[in-house]
Amino acid sequence: MRYRLKLDGMSCGHCKTAAHQALETVPGLETKEVQIGEATISSDDLDSVKAALYLALEEEGFPILSIEKIS
Repeated sequence: MRYRLKLDGMSCGHCKTAAHQALETVPGLETKEVQIGEATISSDDLDSVKAALYLALEEEGFPILSIEKIS
């Protein structure tokens, strides 16, 4: 399944890189695209990685505002 994450705290290219690197540390998901304010990921079992996902992005200063299933 693919998901769109709405992220807070992003304002530049460095933020995109930092968010992408944070997402890459979370096992069980694949990063598809990161833009300022959002990211697209895929995961077969988002519920099992959700806590790690929230933590990884919060530690970088980009808290998740919402998660929307897109496929």
